[in-house]
Amino acid sequence: MTLKLEVDTKAVIEGLSNISVGMNELTQPSVLDQISKAIFDITGKRFMIDVDNYARSNPKKMHHVYEWGKVGQASGRLFVLERSAIFNGTLVVEAKFLPSKLPVPISPAMLTPGKTGKAVSRRSIFANKATIMEKGTPVSFQAKRVLAFMGNGGIAFVAPGTKINILHPGGIGTRNAFAEYLLEWYMKNATVVLDSSGLYERIANDVAKVLGSSNASAIQVEKAVSLIANQYGAGSVIK
Repeated sequence: MTLKLEVDTKAVIEGLSNISVGMNELTQPSVLDQISKAIFDITGKRFMIDVDNYARSNPKKMHHVYEWGKVGQASGRLFVLERSAIFNGTLVVEAKFLPSKLPVPISPAMLTPGKTGKAVSRRSIFANKATIMEKGTPVSFQAKRVLAFMGNGGIAFVAPGTKINILHPGGIGTRNAFAEYLLEWYMKNATVVLDSSGLYERIANDVAKVLGSSNASAIQVEKAVSLIANQYGAGSVIK
């Protein structure tokens, strides 16, 4: 599943109103693209920290985008942020879900041999748990072998050939939970995070130095902003 969010980096220029000379150089697409890279890195890394904290406080909503038993842990994330494209200073951020690699947890009671001496011998991996639970897509399948699960009265069994229907995999609360948090977070926090990062001040200072030199040019401005972006990270994927 891919979620797209556009961040208009032309707003950055409005935050640099103290620079009156060379404004044309700062608004060149190549310069804005470098600024976009820094914005992606700064906001993306902060988002990852905040979403982990949110998940730990709201596991019923966010457990599906983490590995089993690792809700809110960086090592358990089943999602990444990608800088998929930059168009003249407009940054496109995509959130992509990763496949789960851990077996679905089962009750310890099902691993203990019962009266027949048998116990659960195979465990399944729900690879697309993040995508399916986020969409709220019902799951339907036919049992290929005897299945066991914990019911209200203890362990229950399902015979081979039985059709299984799960209307709300992960629970009703997971549907669109990650998408809603992502959009809300960027709307409420992106500007604040950027303001406190020092990015604008750094660009203003370094560009002012370039424009004050004898060899000032659009190319020199781009190089200065590019150097800043690379120092913030400027990677294309945040895990």
